[in-house]
Amino acid sequence: MNTWTDFHPLKSCVIGSLPEPENIIPYTKLTKRYADYTTVIYNTARAELDNFENTLKKFGVTTYRSVQQYPYFNGEGVVTHPLAVRDFFTVYGNSLYRTNHAYWWEKDIVNSCDHVFDQINFTSTYTSPSNDIFYDGDINKFDPDKDIARPFFEPTVTIPCGNDIIIGKYFERSGNELGKQDYMKWAKSVNPKVKFHEVDAYGHIDSTLFLVRPGLLITQISPDKLPSFFDKWEKIFSPPQERMLDPSYKKHKLRHRKLHPVMAKIFYNFLTTNTEETFFSGNSLSINENTILFTGKNHELFSKLEKKGIDCVSVDFRATTFWDCGPHCSSNDLERTGDLEDYS
Repeated sequence: MNTWTDFHPLKSCVIGSLPEPENIIPYTKLTKRYADYTTVIYNTARAELDNFENTLKKFGVTTYRSVQQYPYFNGEGVVTHPLAVRDFFTVYGNSLYRTNHAYWWEKDIVNSCDHVFDQINFTSTYTSPSNDIFYDGDINKFDPDKDIARPFFEPTVTIPCGNDIIIGKYFERSGNELGKQDYMKWAKSVNPKVKFHEVDAYGHIDSTLFLVRPGLLITQISPDKLPSFFDKWEKIFSPPQERMLDPSYKKHKLRHRKLHPVMAKIFYNFLTTNTEETFFSGNSLSINENTILFTGKNHELFSKLEKKGIDCVSVDFRATTFWDCGPHCSSNDLERTGDLEDYS
């Protein structure tokens, strides 16, 4: 059982989960139509995740689901759901790396896949130390290097590629230097030959860089900002295509307060007016070197890939993007079949 790249044939994975809205809304100030908007968002997203799981099963992938085994409410607010499962663990080779989130309201989410890990015989398991240090301030002012005096690193700022690992240059709120060094030390313990290549990108890089197969990648990053590792790779440039009803949504001052009436209304309007055919996000999941699951549709990109023998499968994730998640963020590989190789 090994996982060395994101493009080897996917055999098993974990899929994130969301609670039923009636378990959440009582802990919010959402009432009347705003509660109705949020209920629609939750129920639609839950159906999308179920459909996503069924799609994976049709491709022969064994699936597991995360489980929220911690309270929905922590006394001050609704806690983060175990949806973005790729944020808090990764498998490289047959070794498991587990991080600890920075925010105190997310500290229990890292245990939501323990029931899955207990069923797998990993060669080794490493958990980055939390030292019981968590951030409890304004998320918009959070500086991981200054505010968290311990390793913090979300694996989604990396992309494994055999003996090489691509790593984002700017972590934003997804890691700090202590966490980067901690992760690199772990990866080297798994594969002493591993090499790291820095890409000039911010935060999670799985929506801006996608490895299709050896020698072919999709990128939203200009070629001059890619590491020399990709010099011989063919590049399909795909500018950011994510479409929202309100272009300012991602910069809205209330964006991180998902259960606010303003956010519920904005997103509900988007969800009910944008069809699957008019929405696309680069957050995608490889089934194998010839099949990719995409969020929505991008006819220009699909045409380029189909000419190269790539089957582009569209899955509806419009509601799930309320939590900034697509097929890649809301799943995490446990096993992909393939050997450890060099791909430069």
